Amino acid sequence: MTHSAIGVIAFVAIFGGALLGIFAARALPEHHLSDETCTAVSVSVAIVGTLSALVIGLMISTASSSFSARSREVTEISVDLIRMERLLQRYGPEADDARAKLRIYAAAKTQELFPAAGEPSRTDEATAGMLETMQDAILSLAPTDEMHRWLRSQALTLSDGLSHARWLLVQQAGSSIPLPFLILLIFWLTIVFASIGLFAPRNSTAIAALCLCSIAVSGGITMILELDSPFSGLIRISDEPMRHALAQITH
Repeated sequence: MTHSAIGVIAFVAIFGGALLGIFAARALPEHHLSDETCTAVSVSVAIVGTLSALVIGLMISTASSSFSARSREVTEISVDLIRMERLLQRYGPEADDARAKLRIYAAAKTQELFPAAGEPSRTDEATAGMLETMQDAILSLAPTDEMHRWLRSQALTLSDGLSHARWLLVQQAGSSIPLPFLILLIFWLTIVFASIGLFAPRNSTAIAALCLCSIAVSGGITMILELDSPFSGLIRISDEPMRHALAQITH
């Protein structure tokens, strides 16, 4: 289910709760809407509203941490690519085959993470195979002195770092916000808006205000989910580090 669809569902549930409260007030006996009842409902809703605010804060923190971690991993991949290119360049002509495979891998990985329109998409399995082919090319190098042995060792270490970052991105591909948690939050917000609608005046201004607030809350939930999916949607990780690394390697 897309984040926009979840946002629409959240809006329907929250604003529907507000409308339910407004129309329920007409059917309830007058003494059910007394000041004492209003006070009791307000205190109860304040508790649920506080819990909802805490959960939203936790969701924002979780999504932000996930976004930052993935952005950091992309930056680490781009830095390792540039460092590997420099090491293999220093190694000499013997490493030209490994450098060529490094360029192919860098272009494929960039296309996998940040697909450009009109270009064929790459799968994680395909780029993983390219990484292993590049590692094989580095392993096939035969160092003749201490400097070449060091350069080969450092290049292999960096290639292992690329593999590590790749698996981290694969393992973090899912959402960090559990679906039951999200359903519970929407249920709480529906209760809050239904309670507000129960004692709201029955006029177009109040209904419009409740509608706009429902849009704002459901839109906030959608943006949190977008933040938790940094490689797609409206909020994305910048592709500048990978593009810059690719330009450096192919220069």
